[in-house]
Parts: sequence; structure tokens; C-alpha cells
Amino acid sequence: MFHSLLIPFTLSFLSGLFLGELYEYFPLLLTALLLFLIFIERFLKRWISLSPSIWISAALGFILYQWAMVTISPSDLRIYTGLPDPIQVVAQIDGPIQRRSSVEKGKEQIILSMKGRAIGADHRPLHGRFTLIVPVLTQVETFSFEYGDRVEMYIRLRQPQQFQNSGVFQSGDYQERQGISGRAYLLHLTDIKKVGSGGNPILKKFYRWRKEIDQQMRTELFGAPLALYLALTIGESGALTDDIRERFSASGTTHILSISGSHLAFVSMIVFGVSRWLLLHLPMSLLLRLTLFQKIPSQWAAWVAAASVTFYAFLAGGEVATIRSLVMILIYLFSIWFNRAADLKVSLCLAALLILIPDPLGISSISFQLSFLSVLSIVLVMEWWKGSQGEEAFTSEGWVTQIQIYLIKPIRFLLLTSAAAMLGTAPLVLYYFHQFSWVGLFSNLIIIPFVGFIVVPLALGSAVASLWLHYFPFAIWHQRLGAFYDQMTFFFAAWPGADFHVASPSLPMIFLFYLVFFLMLIHKVAWKPLVASLIFFFVVFLGWGGPWGRLPPDHVQVTFLDVGQGDAAFLEFSNGKTMLIDGGGSLYLQTGKVAIAPYLWERKIKTIDYLVGTHPQMDHMGGLTYLIQKFNIGEVWTNGVTQDKMFYRLFDKALQEKKVSRKVITTDVALERIGECGVTVLNPTSDQLNVSSKQLNNDSLVLRMICHVLEEAGAAVSFLFTGDIEKKAEEKIVQSGGPLRSTFLKVPHHGSKNASSDLFLSAVSPAVSVVSVGARNPYHHPHPDTLSRLNQSGTTVFRTDREGAVTVHLQTKIVGTPFWIELNRETALKKIKWDQPLGQQEWRNIWGVRFSNNVPPSGWYPP
Repeated sequence: MFHSLLIPFTLSFLSGLFLGELYEYFPLLLTALLLFLIFIERFLKRWISLSPSIWISAALGFILYQWAMVTISPSDLRIYTGLPDPIQVVAQIDGPIQRRSSVEKGKEQIILSMKGRAIGADHRPLHGRFTLIVPVLTQVETFSFEYGDRVEMYIRLRQPQQFQNSGVFQSGDYQERQGISGRAYLLHLTDIKKVGSGGNPILKKFYRWRKEIDQQMRTELFGAPLALYLALTIGESGALTDDIRERFSASGTTHILSISGSHLAFVSMIVFGVSRWLLLHLPMSLLLRLTLFQKIPSQWAAWVAAASVTFYAFLAGGEVATIRSLVMILIYLFSIWFNRAADLKVSLCLAALLILIPDPLGISSISFQLSFLSVLSIVLVMEWWKGSQGEEAFTSEGWVTQIQIYLIKPIRFLLLTSAAAMLGTAPLVLYYFHQFSWVGLFSNLIIIPFVGFIVVPLALGSAVASLWLHYFPFAIWHQRLGAFYDQMTFFFAAWPGADFHVASPSLPMIFLFYLVFFLMLIHKVAWKPLVASLIFFFVVFLGWGGPWGRLPPDHVQVTFLDVGQGDAAFLEFSNGKTMLIDGGGSLYLQTGKVAIAPYLWERKIKTIDYLVGTHPQMDHMGGLTYLIQKFNIGEVWTNGVTQDKMFYRLFDKALQEKKVSRKVITTDVALERIGECGVTVLNPTSDQLNVSSKQLNNDSLVLRMICHVLEEAGAAVSFLFTGDIEKKAEEKIVQSGGPLRSTFLKVPHHGSKNASSDLFLSAVSPAVSVVSVGARNPYHHPHPDTLSRLNQSGTTVFRTDREGAVTVHLQTKIVGTPFWIELNRETALKKIKWDQPLGQQEWRNIWGVRFSNNVPPSGWYPP
């Protein structure tokens, strides 16, 4: 009875959680849908009848989700996020020390849980969690704090960095859902001091062991093997370089880099098998004593496996994703103890309830979604195979039977599980990361068994032994094994087309895929219609989302992207050509990878015909290297100035490896016409270039583009892209006497005080000005004086730190408005505010806001 109710109860509970999420955006629509369902059930009971337990479990999920999403309380730490003045807090370290040097060079992250008062505000008690960034690498070794310590410090709390461009994963919102209120930075270690100690003593012991293993590995191993061993044994991923992560991503084995269900499953499987074998070979007298408890060796082995896998999970740092996987495995092991291991779906449902009832927001966790779907897909595929193909009976004798049992059957099992996991997670991976890792179907057949049965057991055994030996044993062999492991991923990542990116499929299409896929598996349909259905869906997903599914826009589009404190503008022309002017920000924030590439993939862009670097500074060209590696590049325009800095060396290396042609652009170069638009160069002149770092800004490429619009009216709209020029270059451009007046102005140098002079603004006379700037940047851009000059000039000002991406659409075919502007933060979904009209907000969420309300009606000029 319990088993028959648990599966529908869990499914309806998950539906309630999902509806609780949608209710934040579409309350009226969902209320109408609920009333419609009640009406259908009431009048069609002969055909449709839902059990009261279904309604109750769905209501429970909905209520729990809404309860977890309650408005921020006065004691919530998030109320201090973004304040200009620091607050003094007392916080407790609630996890192991994590090194994230690959993300922010020379820095270290730790997760803190608030357990004190904010001093200097109103002395109210606070709760919440935040990430603390500790400074320079030389100070990391002297960072003597550990799990359980209560520390006092002054912090400025900031929201995690995220970029407001369509198609970009909103990491800040996601971390907030996971309970992280923000990030705080320490300038000096003297700003933090220990004021007490607490925490679980057992966890403290685990984390001290973890730290000791970390030190032993760093002493004995080096390079990629060190990074991989740290990630596989203690969950320390900070040593993983960007190159290693890219290789694993391209080979479809990224999931192996974090300790998740597959690692725990292999450890439990090995320990279970070895324990069961040892118990079966005990002396008969001892074996009979064990059976007096009415338990067979397999059931006792389940306890040993449970203890071992729990030890491994907490030694690995006890991350939330690891604990969720641990719960799933422990449920299955305990089902063996209670002799209830036959139905894996029941165990999976019970694990889901145990995870989500105390943490309803966990349903939005990517790790939970991927783990749950991969396990469910494997279970259903294996049941489908047995049901549709039947159990094989190997009747032949001799070596043929041995090959079937020990080779063919295991290979088929690995192939089925690899394919099931890939199919079960592919739609969500496409949705979140724009990536389809088809190579993973083959790489996982080799790499997962190799890692699970060889690397992890040997590494974990040596790690545990190092706690007594005080050195990492067999280090030379582990170094070689880790290098071979790294080379395997390199081999698969090098396959043509391995790194394949497309636009995200729509949520209705994803829902339809899972509905059809799971129903066909449950009903044991034949393999031909199943494969045909899967091929159809993936043709739709990949065909519609790939570059061959892109139709050139019927008008010119110019998007000023949000790249934080940096510049990037993407241009699409009606003839299909594309141009990117600058690539934004920081190597450490991976702006090209995180902020620009997903936007281009969402637009189904595979080729950038013209890649422009206005001048060699990090905030303009730091993100271009990744784009050169991942996209087809037609030609690169620069001003010819080079820089002996890491970001420029990487940029230059990427151009050489891809054999991309470069063109030095000055005012002496005549540029070709692109569609209905003409581009001219206003800066620099060929004799102006200066390699001095003080002159880099004024040597920026300045491009003016004029596009013909409203064919019957013979009008034109123009854009001025200014890089980082300042007053000196502005005066020179004005004095040159060339055409300067423009409809749109990319405000020079992020709105700094030394740019956008009155003389320059008067000459340009822009109708709309866009400031590309990062929120709360250390330079305090845009400067109030600059904003004042812009406002006095009569221009309408948009800022990427507030509006997100700003997209300008030009009308070329009809008479009417010459252009309209689309702001990302106006088109993005927003939670309903109950103190404002519901209908208007929900209508906006359904249909979006396409036009800004403050665009000047006559912001264009004749050519």
C-alpha cells in the first residue's frame, strides 16, 4: 500500500513545488488553471478522478515552497546587501576552507553562517549565509581559521556578479535561491579576528583530516594530476584550471570533476562487493551467527557500504550536492537492509521527499535536477530493456558463454546507463548551458569505469593512509595515473564537433520531451518508435537551436551588452553579417565565457565576421580570447598597439592558433560597407599611436556607423562607438571636422569625469547615450559630473548596470518609428509585487515588454 502511494504522492508533491515557483510570476493564470482542473475532475469523474492524496501532496508542495519564499524578514542578512558603509558582524564558519584560485587568482573562499548581531546598524540579530573572499595567496597559508570558528569582521556585502543579457545563466539569483545572501571581501587579514569556537566536533575532525590530505597531496603531486586528485578525493576544485575544465566540458565528463552520485555509487558498489565477498568467506560458525539475526551477508554488507560512503561524502567537504547524492544512495542501501531493494523508483521517490521537504527550494538546484533525472532515466531504461527484450539465457557452453557474461553484458550495461544518463539530462544541460555533449556517450563508457573502479578507490585509499603515514603513498604511480586520466579526456575533447553549443530549448518543449520519453519507457514500447521519437526531439532541439536554424534579422540590431565594468557591443546586419566591438571585462570573471558567449549561442550565432578590439586593456579585450577559441572569426580589427600582459598574450596566442587575419585600423583605412550600413574610422590617426599606458585610452578605435532606415523617407540612424577616449582625443576628433553627429552614443570611458566634454557632446548631439559600466565599480563610474553634462545635453541615458543589455532595433522597410529600444531588465521575468496591479504585471510577464517608454520620438537625422 505504501509503495503504491509513494510514487504518485512524490510526483504530485514535485508538481506542487513547481507550481509554487510559477506562482511567483503567474498567480492569476495558475489560479484559473487550478479552477479549470477542478471543473474537469468534477464533471468528468467517469474518466478522470484524482485521489485526495494527490491534491493534498500537491498542496503541501505548493505551501512549503511559498513558505520558503517568504518576503525578507527584518533579521535577514540580505537587507544589508549593497550598502556603501561596512557593517560589523560576528559569523561562524560552517564548512571547510575552499580554495578557488582558478576563479580569482590568489584568493580563497569560505562559506560563513551568520550567528550574531550587526554592529553599527541597529544591533538587530541577523541570519543568513555569505561567501567570504580572503585576499592574496601569500596570506592564505597564514589563514589559521577553521570550521566552527566564530569570527568578527567588518564587511561590505555584495550580490554575486551576474550579467543581464538574454541567454546568460543568472548565477546571482541562483545562489540566492541556494541560501547565499552575497559575497564579502577582506582587504587585510587584520580585519578579521576569532572570538569563539563552535560547530560539530565530528565534522571538525573530518575537515581537519581533509586539510591534512590536501597538504600531503600538494607536497607529492603537481599539475593536472594534483588538481584531479584533489577534486576526486576531498572535493577541492579550486586547483582545476580553465583548460582542464574546458577539456572535461568538451568530452562530456564535467560531472566527474565534482563529487556526486557517480563517485559515491562506485565507492558504495566496491565496498559492498568486497564486504559481501569477505562475509561469504567467513568461517561457517561466524556466518551462522550472522544469520541468527535473519539477515544475509548482502544486508550486512549494505551497512558497511553505507558507513564507507558517508565517510567519503563528509571527507569531501559535505557539499549540498554531495549530501543529496548521499541521501539517494543511503536510501537504496537501507532498502537492501529491509529487503525492499526490488523497486528502485520507490527508493528514488523516498530520497526526493527526504531532500525536498526540509528544503523546498532545492528543486531549483541544478545538481538535484540533473542527479534525479539521470538516476530516474537509468532506472526506467533498464526496466524498459528487461521488459521489451527479456532476460537472456546463455545456453551455450565454454568460452562463448564466458564472453557473453563477462564482456558483452557489462559493455551493454555501461552503454545503456551512459545513454540513459545522457538522454535524461541533455535537455536541461541544453537549457542551462547551451551545450550538447554527444561525445559523452562514448567517453563515459571508458572514463567513468576507469575513474570509479581504479582512480577513486586507489586515490581514496592513499588519502586515508596518508593520515597515518603523514605522506601520500605511491605518489609517483598516482602522478602517472592522473596524467593518463587527463590525457583520456584530452583525447575525447579533441574529437571534431565535441564542443557543440546551441540555443536553449523552450520549457514547454522540455516538458513534452520528458513526458513522451518517460511514458514510452514505462509502457515498454518497442525500440523503433522510442528511437524515432528521441531522434525527432533532438533534431528539433539541435536543428532549431543551431546556427543552421538562424534566419538573418530583417533589420539592423545593435546590442550594448552587460559585461560588468567593461565594454562590448554586438551588431547584427540584415545581410547576416555580425560584428563584436570589444569583449568586456576580466579573465578571472571569465566575461567572454559567462557574459557574451551564452548570448551569442542563444542568438544562434556561430560566426563573428568582424571582431573589433578598440584598445589593449583588460576591460575591453579580456573576454575576446574565449570567443576566438569558440567561434568562427572572419577578421580582427585593432589599432595595432600591443601590451605585454597576460590577457593580451592569450589573445595573441588564440589568434595565431586559429590563423585569424588581423587588420590594423586607423583613419587612413577605408572600411567596406556592411549591408545598408557604412562604417568610418574617426580615431586614431596613423601617426598618433603611442604605446605608453597613459595614452592607451586616447588611442582607442572610434567607429561611426550610419545605417539607412525607413526607405520611403530616406532617413538614417547613426552610432558612435568611442572606446575609452578622453578629452584630448575628443577635442582632436571634433577639430578634424569629420561627420560626428550621431543618434546613439556609446559614452566614452564608462562615463568617467575626464571624458564626454561639453564640446564633444555638442558636436555629437546624441538622442540616446549608453553607458557601459559595472554595478558598484571601484572607479565610481559614471561620474556625477558626466551624468550632469549628459542630462544637460538633452540625451536619454541608459546604463548597462541598471537596464542590463540595451538593444536598438532599426526599421528599414516601412515608414514609422525609425528605431525602438529593448531593455533586458524590462523583458526579463519579474516576480509579482502584491502591492501593485496584478493583471498588468502578469500580462507583462506573459508577453514581455518590447519597447522602452522613454525613447525620444524623433531621435534620428537625415543622412
